[in-house]
Amino acid sequence: MKNFWNQYERAQMHEAASDPWRLSYHLMPPVGWLNDPNGLCEKDGITHIFYQYSPLEPKGGQKGWGHYSTKDWKTFVSHPIDLVPDTALDRDGVYSGSAMIKEDTIHFFYTGNIKFEGDHDYIYQGRGHYVNTFTSQDGITFSEKRNVMKNEDYPQDMSCHVRDPKIYEENGTYYMVLGARTREDRGLILVYRSLNLNDWTFHARLEKDEPFGYMWECPDLFELDGKKVLLTCPQGVEQEGYRYENLYQNGYFLVQGELEDQMTLSEFTELDHGFDFYAPQTYQDAKGRRILIGWMGLPDVDYTNPTVEKGWQHALTLPRKLWFEQDRLYQFPIEEVLSLQKDLYQGTLKANELYDVKTPCFHATFAIDADSFRIDLREDACLQYQDGLLTFSLGDSGYGRDQRHIEIKQIHTIDLFSDTSSLEIFINNGEYALTTRIYDSMKMNSIAIDRSMELQVRTMDHYTIEREEEEKGEGNENERRNSTW
Repeated sequence: MKNFWNQYERAQMHEAASDPWRLSYHLMPPVGWLNDPNGLCEKDGITHIFYQYSPLEPKGGQKGWGHYSTKDWKTFVSHPIDLVPDTALDRDGVYSGSAMIKEDTIHFFYTGNIKFEGDHDYIYQGRGHYVNTFTSQDGITFSEKRNVMKNEDYPQDMSCHVRDPKIYEENGTYYMVLGARTREDRGLILVYRSLNLNDWTFHARLEKDEPFGYMWECPDLFELDGKKVLLTCPQGVEQEGYRYENLYQNGYFLVQGELEDQMTLSEFTELDHGFDFYAPQTYQDAKGRRILIGWMGLPDVDYTNPTVEKGWQHALTLPRKLWFEQDRLYQFPIEEVLSLQKDLYQGTLKANELYDVKTPCFHATFAIDADSFRIDLREDACLQYQDGLLTFSLGDSGYGRDQRHIEIKQIHTIDLFSDTSSLEIFINNGEYALTTRIYDSMKMNSIAIDRSMELQVRTMDHYTIEREEEEKGEGNENERRNSTW
């Protein structure tokens, strides 16, 4: 299976690479479908970025893990596909998972998906949703997969939707958080504990007193600035005014209490308010930074991505550093991303004056001293702020994406990272975020505002991708091909 997937990927890469909407400084699949980031970790100075991957079909399908690595966030290696559904533990999909580095070994945990034969709904019956593990010393070669939990190891009131393991260590004890859905359609997190990363026992549930959606996906538990944070993606949460506008949500709870004792969850806070952000995962790098990467996409939506016609779909967000200011989680692209930029313009842009960036790949910073404003971007994107409400709008370039809103008391800065087919917008230096795909002709890359405003614009360089081919020939040497997206 590995050989077939890699051969198919190589055969289809030219068609995908010819798409003008291929991103310049965001990671995306070589071909096919991408979704959740997985197994994020740094070892021996190399950051490993795995992701859910289906090279055979841009609309999804049987999934394994794709793999990029980088030493500097400017040059990336695209590795051959190695993690595929090729055992009885995961025959219908190597689903999402994470990495934990301990004693110079990377321990990976993931959900193995198995659909049993018969007439099943695969929600309440007929699905194996196993927690499997494997290890690596270098992030490149992997041990055999091994099972640590099966359906019977979960509480009896669980549906067949228990998945996405993430590991957290505290006081010498390992905790695994799993997203879950009960048979009564209530979303929550299951917590397991272990002293050795091999033997796991049920420990607790993390849930709200009142039901909050029917499924919590992609949990991530970590400590940051003295606070315990639980990221998760609830499904089935009803919209409340301008809150929860997406079909599925993304955000975080603060965890109050000790893991060994009773734990409670704060109110849920949305992490990104855009059309295309889901399944974020974090890790701590060698510098001590908590870095987040999200899937720049969303499942089951009614808007589209025209890149499917070229045989690929979706991308990963820019890596974002996380930190707290008071009790709010902030996020902003890491310094290495900022080092890709080149100064282009700095000054005062007058009201109704048009500034032509001449490229869709730029970082614009707006210094705002007004209670209301309108910023028009590219061909038909618009940011408008009035009466404490920020409205982001897309026209035809949204391919069905229309408007998203954020209620904000005051705006003093906006940072906008524009790529060929994406926008990542950060309000007040990372207090709020909004991520979307955008598909215009890229011929009109302009900025216009309805009032004078301080503006700085910087162009963004391309990433470099090295492709590491499968081992060939008696020499057992890897072929490498440099390419710029």
